[in-house]
Amino acid sequence: FFHRAEEPEKTQLQASFDAPMNTIVFGSATFAGAGAVALLGSCFSKTLSKDRGLTNLLIITATVCCWLMWLITYMMQLHPLVKPIPMKEE
Repeated sequence: FFHRAEEPEKTQLQASFDAPMNTIVFGSATFAGAGAVALLGSCFSKTLSKDRGLTNLLIITATVCCWLMWLITYMMQLHPLVKPIPMKEE
């Protein structure tokens, strides 16, 4: 009844970009969730009531630094700068 337009086929570059992007989005969401849980945990802690601002700053800083380290490591594994050169056996 309805005519559905055919989607153009993806090129090899587009297809190879989808999987890493999904992993990056999922990994980033995981770090955001972990940071949110840590922030909520610090809000309900009675022992951190006077230093709440500093605690929240440290949690956010630690979450962002860990996420950035994970992202850099993941992307370096996708496109390494140095490729090994196999030695010829004689």
